[in-house]
Order: sequence, then structure tokens, then C-alpha cells
Amino acid sequence: MAGIRGLFKRFSSECETSDQHREEELQTHYFKASFDKAFGMVEKFYSSPGYSITSESKEHGEMMIQKSSNPKMFIIATIVSTRPLHTAVDIKVSAESTIIGGAYPKLKQEILKCYAYLGKELRKDQR
Repeated sequence: MAGIRGLFKRFSSECETSDQHREEELQTHYFKASFDKAFGMVEKFYSSPGYSITSESKEHGEMMIQKSSNPKMFIIATIVSTRPLHTAVDIKVSAESTIIGGAYPKLKQEILKCYAYLGKELRKDQR
């Protein structure tokens, strides 16, 4: 049964992080940083070539990003201050087209790239 679930997951066109995610690397990442600093770092990461920030709302802690290089993706980053100098970052990525061999691994890789960048720039909060 797990093999069938893994096969279906591989061809899923969405990948997102959450507090209770089955895959440890896709669990919400918490950082010892202010909301403004974390929001700025996410904004800086997605200001690089190949990405365009289509909408952002600091009041709601959300940023919508379009990835124009192949594979094309739509990304939603949610930044939430859980308490002073403790901020959570969640990311949801959707593929805009079918990817041969399955989209899920590429979507997961996209999330992990952002988390790796944030991990270098911000101190990770061990929960």
C-alpha cells in the first residue's frame, strides 16, 4: 500500500510544508529572527532571476511568487511570527504543467532550496 501511495505522490502537482508533515524535511521551519527579517530574507531569495513576486502582504505574512524557468511553478510563502524573535516559514508549491517522471520531487526540491537559503541566513530554532 505504501508503494502505491508513493507512486501517486510522485505525480502530485502540489507540495507543501506543515507542522505535522510525514516527511521531516517538509515540516514547518522555525527561525530565531524577527518577522521583518524573515520576511525580508524570503523576499530576497525570491527576488533572484527566474522568480517574480506577483503579490505580497506583510500584514498577512504571505507572498505569491511565479517561477518562470522550467519547470514553471506557483509558490506561496507564509511567514508567521509565533512569538518575539521566533518566526515560522511555510511554503506551498504547485506545478503549472505536467512534468515527465512526476512533479513532486522537483516541487520538494524547490522548497528545500528556499529552506537551505534561510537556514544559512537565519538561525534555526530547534522545536
